[in-house]
Amino acid sequence: DPDLQAIGIGTRIFLGGGIGYIAWEGTQHFPMQKRLPNRTPIGPAATLALIGDAKQMDCRWVRGCYFKNYGPSLMLGVGLALPVINEEVVAKCAVEDKEIVAPIVDFAIPRRVRPTFGLVTYAQLKSGRITIEGKTVRTAPLASMFISRQITIELKQWIEAGTFTLTEPVAPLPTERSFLPQDRWMEL
Repeated sequence: DPDLQAIGIGTRIFLGGGIGYIAWEGTQHFPMQKRLPNRTPIGPAATLALIGDAKQMDCRWVRGCYFKNYGPSLMLGVGLALPVINEEVVAKCAVEDKEIVAPIVDFAIPRRVRPTFGLVTYAQLKSGRITIEGKTVRTAPLASMFISRQITIELKQWIEAGTFTLTEPVAPLPTERSFLPQDRWMEL
């Protein structure tokens, strides 16, 4: 849903093995990111703030992690049931990995503006190797396709059993908000 037409505030989701909701836009929400003709963004774009009951969650879908030169973080299994209601939704769901791009960013450099080395497709990233400035480097996904498929199966089972129902958003997420980074703290 690259244009945030089917999801919004109040949309029910699979969150860490329990039921959660989209609460608001997430940190660094930037829906006005440049996009390809298929409407997928060329870099960080829409982000979501999610809420759920930690007591419902399962350690299969919630894990702590640590990234060198970044610090601790959390890997959280999230699943979203998108209703396929028309041809436009079908077309957006049919976009392949070779048609989705991501920027190559060096997160090891400790500053807000980091150097980028161009764009690569998801298919290139999933191949395990890409070329940056003439040098072949290994790649690894942050998201596990195996776990993503497990979440999809579990969410499908919940829907079929009637324990998870689709919800319409109570309000849309902002689609025209620009991202304004804060360069310095202001004294009050």
